[in-house]
Amino acid sequence: MNRRNPPTNQPRRGRGHHLESELPDLGKWVRRVREHRELSRPEAAGLLNIGYELLRKIEYGTAPCTLPVLEQMITTYELDMAQARHTRDLAQAPVPLAPVEELRARPNARDHLSTLRSLDERGFVGAYIDPLWSLVHANKRLRSELPGIDRYDDSLALWYFHPGTTAHTAESLVVEWDTAAAYLVASLRAAFGIHRRTPRAQALFQKLCGSQTFRELWNTSFAVAYGYSTEEPLQLRERDTGQLYSVRIHLGSRVRARLGTIDNPDLRFCIGYRDTCDPSAQP
Repeated sequence: MNRRNPPTNQPRRGRGHHLESELPDLGKWVRRVREHRELSRPEAAGLLNIGYELLRKIEYGTAPCTLPVLEQMITTYELDMAQARHTRDLAQAPVPLAPVEELRARPNARDHLSTLRSLDERGFVGAYIDPLWSLVHANKRLRSELPGIDRYDDSLALWYFHPGTTAHTAESLVVEWDTAAAYLVASLRAAFGIHRRTPRAQALFQKLCGSQTFRELWNTSFAVAYGYSTEEPLQLRERDTGQLYSVRIHLGSRVRARLGTIDNPDLRFCIGYRDTCDPSAQP
């Protein structure tokens, strides 16, 4: 078989000139993945059993990619389940995403706010977030744990990477900051792929590119994430004392709100609480 070296986190030398920060589309994505796998276009075309010229046109977005070729790319480029799903998302028409103001004004907002007040009373953090990690509804306890989030348009992504300023936000609170940053970028890659033509997604992406850390992760990583793993708790640091503690975060399935005849799964319910196995959580 032709070169199938394990991928690195760096673009192949001499081939990274086009890797400016861009929202994903199918052509750019499969081109980058091919180069990440260190396959030349002729080599990849041979493995895919298609012509070189057709592959070039697919990568430059001037020819459609048929479903059989798409699935063959997923297999040939050895994409994991999340990367394969992302590839299929990019082959589909982009999905519109409602503005945050519209999401906040929906008829079920009163129920969501009631749920969040109940969580406040029980000492849990809670929120309803959209696919781009915007806080549509959040309880008081969550906002107290994310100081300054309101200055970043209630965007967890902007708060985390704080483009345009060196003031620390998450860095002083999240113990494994790099790991959490990599996950957030992987999650945003999936969301941007689905909602790539939504003006709000495009505006958020441009703002995030003001962060060097975000740009580096976006351009060098190929990880994609759907959902959030609850197997390992998130390690945090108390703002005032510096004491370490663990939090379990559950990102629920999307909340389905029926508007007319269409289901709009634009929100996800998020809840967090201290890990009961953490000594600091014991009374």
